[in-house]
Amino acid sequence: MMRLLFCVGMLLLTACGPRPRSLEQELDSLAATLPEARIGIAVRTPDGETIARQDTLLPLLSVFKFPLALAVLDKAAAEGTPLTTPVEVGPEWLDPDTYSPLRDSLPATGGGVTLGELLHYSTSLSDNIACDRLLAYVGGPDAVDRYVRERAGIEGFRIAATERTMHLDPANQRINVARPSAVCALFARFLEGGLLIPEHEALLRQLLEGATTGANKLRAGLPEGVVLGHKTGSSDRTPEGLRIADNDAGYVVLPDGRRYCVTILVTDSPADDAANAAVIAAISKRIYEHFTENQ
Repeated sequence: MMRLLFCVGMLLLTACGPRPRSLEQELDSLAATLPEARIGIAVRTPDGETIARQDTLLPLLSVFKFPLALAVLDKAAAEGTPLTTPVEVGPEWLDPDTYSPLRDSLPATGGGVTLGELLHYSTSLSDNIACDRLLAYVGGPDAVDRYVRERAGIEGFRIAATERTMHLDPANQRINVARPSAVCALFARFLEGGLLIPEHEALLRQLLEGATTGANKLRAGLPEGVVLGHKTGSSDRTPEGLRIADNDAGYVVLPDGRRYCVTILVTDSPADDAANAAVIAAISKRIYEHFTENQ
């Protein structure tokens, strides 16, 4: 009898003890370390469920180059255009006041670049001139917006500005927006397959997984060797010193082969770039640990 009472007592103590915090609570706590910023977070779990915090329309910045790549590859396949097709990048495209490794590789008179090379510059290197040249090829920002809604079947995006438009005025960097959950949904839809022909799907994975930007963001929260396909985005600062957006979004392949998608959009942060990146990395680390601890 005494042994039974002891066991019951231990069960009651366990039940009354502190419960492990949920992933949602942990994400909220990490986001709270930048209290003056808005931080939108979404996770598409390996089981297909969505966890989202601050799931409102937030500025994308260069994250929109991911749906652009999808739209370009879809158009190329539909029209039978090889990715080796040359595209002229004339001097009128070579804006000296924007980030562009492509511009730096060309003479002042411009030159021919293949469609595949433009995709590499835009997606892996986040090149702004390559992005705008691809936007012209695909039919402008509206064509990308239509692709996301009609072809991919994802709501919660609004894409209406080129990189050149966004650089005319910092306020224009708020034009291209999405809900974090919608960005995750688009990555998940891509991973499901069927949006692109197999050759183009493999290429886009290679471009996303070979991205050279944002080593201190999502990537910094992951163990070495873990596969990450992602697209970053960063804005200018307002006259008040706010970073309009510091973003990273993509997918992670776990050691057991399961995958999850994650989007972190840091909006209107007064903190410095290192602090913004550190929060993204900390959130990335905790999400990865959550899924490896709960296999």
